[in-house]
Amino acid sequence: MIKNGGGVVQVNDICDIIIQNLTREWEKRMNKQSLIEKWEIPKYSKKEIKNAGKAIATPSISNEERDIALEILNNWRSAHAYPLQVIASNLRLRNPTAIVVQRLKRLESITGKLERYSTMDLYRMQDLGGCRVIVDSLDEVYAAILNYKNSRIRHILKREYDYIQEPKDSGYRSYHMVYQFHSDKKETYNKNMLIEIQFRTKLQHTWATTVEMMGIYTKSQLKASIGDEDVLRFFVLVSSVFAKMEGTPIAPNTIDDFNTLISEIREIDKKLYIVSRLSALSVAINHVNENTKIKKNGYYVLQLNYKKKLLKINSFLKSQVELATNVYNKIEETNNPNLDVVLVSATSFETLKAAYPNYFTDISGFVDMMRRILA
Repeated sequence: MIKNGGGVVQVNDICDIIIQNLTREWEKRMNKQSLIEKWEIPKYSKKEIKNAGKAIATPSISNEERDIALEILNNWRSAHAYPLQVIASNLRLRNPTAIVVQRLKRLESITGKLERYSTMDLYRMQDLGGCRVIVDSLDEVYAAILNYKNSRIRHILKREYDYIQEPKDSGYRSYHMVYQFHSDKKETYNKNMLIEIQFRTKLQHTWATTVEMMGIYTKSQLKASIGDEDVLRFFVLVSSVFAKMEGTPIAPNTIDDFNTLISEIREIDKKLYIVSRLSALSVAINHVNENTKIKKNGYYVLQLNYKKKLLKINSFLKSQVELATNVYNKIEETNNPNLDVVLVSATSFETLKAAYPNYFTDISGFVDMMRRILA
């Protein structure tokens, strides 16, 4: 609890107070002004951004130094919102039947990377802004990739990784492309602003979001292959089963035989009841829409409190990008260990749920498929 004037405020209420205060401030500034999108611009030099990343990775840093470093980090991250919007809009135009969503990388994920990898450079971090393009089939994945590569975009392709043909040791499968943003109209963003695009099938997406949700609820970094060895092995094996269903290479250190894979999955599940636990999680969360009406084609701040089993959804108009970003940054700064928060943009609430089922604990597709496989 914290004191607020003469009273006491529960920690759980802090996020609501933050949103109310920031909204009032934003409305005052926007009063009698046209509601155009206001994008954050990068304010700091390459050297300052690099040094901020190094400072955050230093355990002995003072609170004051950390606050300064986080201010620089938040500006650099928020400045990626405009390049991200441009690239995501183009992807939606070119892939009208695909699920296309965008998100800024979570503060906890950024600081975690900086702390885990001594050579990690904040200025060169390639996924501060990310898009996901989710389609039905492998043919559609590679068609979408080719379509984007052959388009007349001015952005520079820096790196690409085909984790579908070469799955990670964790079993992760997806196709990644990293572009450096370039614009003739908005030259202020023509710095080393990197946007990562992930192309994946719905089956690959189901696997990835289930791993993420399981990691949240077990408070382990399963995405980074950190956690219970049996749980990690379970998802590697499931990835190989899914790969065989799609006719692509299986994960490393697994046997290329369907029955053998199923047998090992069944053995782990019998010991840990993973499928049953995931099924229970799917019905454990209450959803609270904090706005009177979900905004179409805008921004969403999702707050998943897994201790209270509550998902709060704050939606914002496209013109409120600055407000949405400020709300997101301030909530993250509360450092609530039970709260997982993300800022995303989607064309509809239905698209949002389809792209982030882990936040809505809607992993029924994964559970149903596993029950059929293990039957």
